[in-house]
Amino acid sequence: MSIDAPIGAAGPGATATPRLPPRTRATRSRLIAYGAVAVVLGLLIFSWIDAQGSVTQFFDGLFARKGLFRDVVPHSLPPDLSALWGGVRAAVTTLAIAILSIAFGLIGAIAMLPLAARNITPSRPLYELARVVQAILRAIPELIMLLFFLIVFGFTPFAAVVALTFHGIGVKGKLFAEAVEEMEMAPVEALRVAGASRIQVFLHAVLPGVRNTLLALTMYRLDANFRSAVTLGAVGGGGIGFLIDNELNAFQFKIVCTYMIVLVVFVLAIERVSTIVRARLNA
Repeated sequence: MSIDAPIGAAGPGATATPRLPPRTRATRSRLIAYGAVAVVLGLLIFSWIDAQGSVTQFFDGLFARKGLFRDVVPHSLPPDLSALWGGVRAAVTTLAIAILSIAFGLIGAIAMLPLAARNITPSRPLYELARVVQAILRAIPELIMLLFFLIVFGFTPFAAVVALTFHGIGVKGKLFAEAVEEMEMAPVEALRVAGASRIQVFLHAVLPGVRNTLLALTMYRLDANFRSAVTLGAVGGGGIGFLIDNELNAFQFKIVCTYMIVLVVFVLAIERVSTIVRARLNA
């Protein structure tokens, strides 16, 4: 027997040793994973440098003598309860902003729905146009929209309502369209075969089929809109955000603490109501 003969060919009765499969695919996957990790690490390092991140500054801001926990928090306690009613009234205004923007955004998103859902749109160009409009509305932050509307409407809560409405049309419009695209199409096809018009199909098959989903998404957006309304209030949109910003500028930390308590209570209550409603809709 030759020295160079394979082990599996040692004798006529020997069993051939199976060849190992090529490892090119596993090697390629491993290289891709290493490359992805390197890209993520590179992005994190770049972001840290570009954002001027500093570990020392972080801990000094929290725990130094003039930091948050040793200076701001002690000067915020106990809260000034004389400002409680003003905070509640301002929080109600913020809630009104959220409710109005949700209602107007819901109307706008549903109006665009027959065009923005791929499975019910009348034509591809209209579908693309509707999705582009929604993408533009989502891409512009509510804060930037508010800055424009403050010029038009002045420093009023209504400017925040309009800003949240337009941004909400983009966000809810995309979510609603995706819900319609995933719905069961049998009722829709049945009405189409029966000769129903597009409006009839939309009103009697599409909306009933996704009604609970749309309502659940709307309730989910309500608490998000409330928090956004607080942020917009700090730059002129009114409500409790406006009061918090004013008192912070005046270093009235005890009053700010009262407003923060009111804000947390409102947010938790809205989230709780939203969760209960969505649970019942999905039951």
